[in-house]
Amino acid sequence: MQKNTLRLHHIDLLRGLIIVFMILDHAMVYCRDYWVNDPMDIPGTEPAIFLSRLMSHFCAPLFVFLAGLSAALTENKHVSSRAFAVNLIKRGFVLILLEFTIISWSWSFNPLFPMLYAQVIWAIGWGFIFLGLLRLLDIRVVFTIGLIIVFGHNLFDDIRFQDNTWMHYLWSVLHQKNVLALPFDFSVRTTYPVLPIMGLMCLGYMAGRYYVSQNFSREVVRQALGVGIVCLLCYAALRGFNIYGDSGQFTVQDSALLTLMSFFNPTKYPLSLQFMLLTVGTGLILLFSFKHLKPTFSENFLQVLGKTSMFSYIAHLYLLHLISWLLIPVLGYQFADMTYGKTLIGLPDGFGLSYGATYIFAAVVVLLTVMLAKGYIPWKYANKNNLIARYI
Repeated sequence: MQKNTLRLHHIDLLRGLIIVFMILDHAMVYCRDYWVNDPMDIPGTEPAIFLSRLMSHFCAPLFVFLAGLSAALTENKHVSSRAFAVNLIKRGFVLILLEFTIISWSWSFNPLFPMLYAQVIWAIGWGFIFLGLLRLLDIRVVFTIGLIIVFGHNLFDDIRFQDNTWMHYLWSVLHQKNVLALPFDFSVRTTYPVLPIMGLMCLGYMAGRYYVSQNFSREVVRQALGVGIVCLLCYAALRGFNIYGDSGQFTVQDSALLTLMSFFNPTKYPLSLQFMLLTVGTGLILLFSFKHLKPTFSENFLQVLGKTSMFSYIAHLYLLHLISWLLIPVLGYQFADMTYGKTLIGLPDGFGLSYGATYIFAAVVVLLTVMLAKGYIPWKYANKNNLIARYI
C-alpha cells in the first residue's frame, strides 16, 4: 500500500493543486469586486480577476478526469467488474446526496434555503453512475461513448426546448445551465450540466485502466505529456480559427493582453470541448512534471490536500463561510444587518473584501484546511469501514 502511494504521488499533487485553486475561486465569492460571466466579458473583465478565474477553470474538469482515473486504479479491489460497477453507482448517489445536503448547507448555513445548486460534486456523482452503468457492458463501450460525448456534445449547443416541459428539464440537467422549479417553492440551478462530465469521466477511467495495464510505468507518464501537448495544440487550432468546440468565439482585441485573454476564455457551463482540451491537456503535462519532483515541503503540503480531496472540499467551504461571518464586526457591519435566509451566504449588503485581502483570506483557509486534513488522514485509515471514511 505504501509503495503504491509513493508511486502515484503525482496524482495526489495535482489533486492538491486543484484544491488550492478551488479555495481561491470560492474565496472570490467574498470579494466585493469579483463578478464574472461565462465566458468572461472581453473587454470588461479586469486582468487580475481574469487570472483568478482562469486558474479556477482547471478545477472541475481535472477533478472529474482524476476521479475517473482513480476509479480505475481501485477496480482490482473488487471481486468482479459488476461489483465495481455497483460500487460506482452507489458512490454516485452518495455524492449527489452530499451536494444537496452537507455541501449546499456550507454555502447557506440554512437547510431550508429555497435554491439548490447542482455543482461539481453532483456532476461527478452522475459521472460515476453513468460510468458504472456502462461498465456493466463491454469496456469498449465506455471508451467509444466517452469519445463521442466529449468531442461531439458541442454539436447540440443551439438546441433549446420550451420552458417547463420534461425535455426542458432533462436538457437542463444534461447540457444547458438553467434554473428549474421544484415542488414546495424550491428551485435548482443546474450549474454543471452533466453530459460532457459523463464523457470526460469515461475517458479518465480509460486512462487509468491503461496506466494500470502498463504497471504504472514511466513510459505512460511520458505518453501523458505527449497527449497533453496534443490537446493544447488542438485547442490552439480550434480556438484560434473558431472551428468548433465552444459556443463562445475568440476575437482579436484592441491590445495584445485583451487578445490573449480572449484566446484563453472558453465556455465553462457546460464544459466545452475547447475548455476540456485546455484544462485536461495542461493537467496531463503537470502530471508528467509532478512525477519527477523530489519530496519537498510543498509537495507534502499538496499531497495532504490531494489524499483528502473530498474532505478538504467540504472543509474549506465551511471555513470560508464561518470566517466571513466572524469578519462581519471587523469590517464595520452588525450581525443584525445580515441577509440570512434571503441571500445564499447571508452576509450584510455591501459586505466584501478587497481583491488583495481575498487572497490573504484564501491563504488562511488553505492552511487551516491542511491542518484539518492532516488530522483526518490517520482517522480515515483507522476507520476504513466507517461510512464517512468510505465516502469522504
